Amino acid sequence: MTRRSARKATMRRKIVDAASRRLRVQGLEGATIANVLGDAGLTHGTFYAHFESKEALLAEAFITAAADTSERWIKGISDLPIERGVELLVNRNLGTAHLRNLRTGCPFVAAGAEVWRGSSELREAYEQSMLAVARKVSGALGKQNDIDLALAIHAVCVGGLTMARSVLDEKLALRIMRACREFVLERLPAKRTGRSHRSRIIRGRR
Repeated sequence: MTRRSARKATMRRKIVDAASRRLRVQGLEGATIANVLGDAGLTHGTFYAHFESKEALLAEAFITAAADTSERWIKGISDLPIERGVELLVNRNLGTAHLRNLRTGCPFVAAGAEVWRGSSELREAYEQSMLAVARKVSGALGKQNDIDLALAIHAVCVGGLTMARSVLDEKLALRIMRACREFVLERLPAKRTGRSHRSRIIRGRR
């Protein structure tokens, strides 16, 4: 890679990272070209040297954000038994840190219903990212062939966190997230014959 191409790649990544942060905090509407370039400390003329349109930027920013959050989501999961792995997954995704930290949070929650009303380019990025996250999760859990399990866990986490962020009452937000965590854990294959001692302990300490 030449020095010029390296500089261009660095600049492009800077724009994408800025868009990713804006998207997570303010959604698609807040991730305007002006806002993103302002965050990156760049001029408006810089944008079209790297992207054909705002939609192209948002699609790449969404994919980048999803890849980043999912890597943190699955860290260390493959070293655990499946129940412990799923417990850690849902605790990370449906916990107070994720509830309050928007800048590094889940883009699936941040974009919400805006995606299905958006461009085909953005919907394709959402779909691509969703399946990529599902493959990562199923692989980390040792369930490479059970993509549906990963999709279901992700869907509950996204829906639960969306609802928790939408209410004013923090106690209700915590209750929503706790209910979603328990819903997932109670429906693991090993749990279907009854509630385990570990599950009762989890509920008791919150």
